[in-house]
Amino acid sequence: MIKNLNYIDEAIYLKEKSLFFNESWILVAHKNELLNNNDFVALDYFGNKIFVQNYNGTIKSFQNVCLHRFNTIHEEPFGNRVSSCLYHNWTYGKKGNVVGLMCRNSFEKDHISELRLKEYEVDFCGDFVFIKLNEQTDKKLSDYLGNIFSPLEEISKHFGDKTIDYTIEHKVNWKLLVENVLECYHCTSVHENSFAKMGFGSVAPEKFDFFDAHSWCEFPKGESAKPSKIIEKALADRTLKIQGYLHFYIYPNAFISSVEGKGFYFGFMFPESPSKTNLRVRYFAPKFEKELNESQQNIIDFINNSSNDSLDLVLNEDKKIVENIQTNLVNFKDSSPIFGDEEFRILKFYEYFNKKELKDI
Repeated sequence: MIKNLNYIDEAIYLKEKSLFFNESWILVAHKNELLNNNDFVALDYFGNKIFVQNYNGTIKSFQNVCLHRFNTIHEEPFGNRVSSCLYHNWTYGKKGNVVGLMCRNSFEKDHISELRLKEYEVDFCGDFVFIKLNEQTDKKLSDYLGNIFSPLEEISKHFGDKTIDYTIEHKVNWKLLVENVLECYHCTSVHENSFAKMGFGSVAPEKFDFFDAHSWCEFPKGESAKPSKIIEKALADRTLKIQGYLHFYIYPNAFISSVEGKGFYFGFMFPESPSKTNLRVRYFAPKFEKELNESQQNIIDFINNSSNDSLDLVLNEDKKIVENIQTNLVNFKDSSPIFGDEEFRILKFYEYFNKKELKDI
């Protein structure tokens, strides 16, 4: 069983860091974030700056560093602009090549024409955008996701517009964030005013599946929960209608979830140290079977704002707990956490991760 030392030790963290790069694919975006020409999403992954961008309908991914004087090309986490460095306006095309620069005649022509941004292979699971970090592996995305591919592909089709995109710093080890989201055993106590009120956490899940460290699970809704008739009517034409709380963990660092198909959460972890992990939080409205009129859209906007507030409440409730845990671990280095039957997804995660760690480190 994992020791608490594994959550606080710098040497262990550095070994685990190499595992993140050895995994062949990471989930970085949803196509709804890249619908228009020049839409981009940028991320900083263990110090590696990367962006994905729509180039006239083709989604490509490159290292987010200009080859001239090594300034960051896209400084914002998302937006719409050409791939142009704001230092000297060096601009890059869909092949990662230099397509524009000031004072071109002052540079050696042949050298400039040969320059290419480092490119990352892109593939898709439905509308989810993945990139491959490890060039040494030829594992296909479908092989990487295994039997999780189909359910993940299905849920991706029901995302509407993105409503929020921000990052929260957690003073915790990344594994504590994984553990926290892989069970709803804590939902009735920690989320008394959110998940518990919606009826989640009181009924054990019956639907779930695993592949390596990836997993999905649907947490059933308790019968005592009372739905809002106004919200149910407003969301009646959403394309995904499920009864429970559906949650995916895509190893090593992505979380996808939805409460009854009424909205979609996309979390992305950025471990920075043994005791610091940034969590990028994105939320998407549901997709509807037909276009909404102005009155309906106003109601949906209100629901989306309420959903954003609820998500913020849940995330901060979890943040408080896991940060408390992290501060206590230094005094219990040789102890181990205890996982029960309700925490079976955590056990499956460590079953894979511990084998991987022994093999690759």
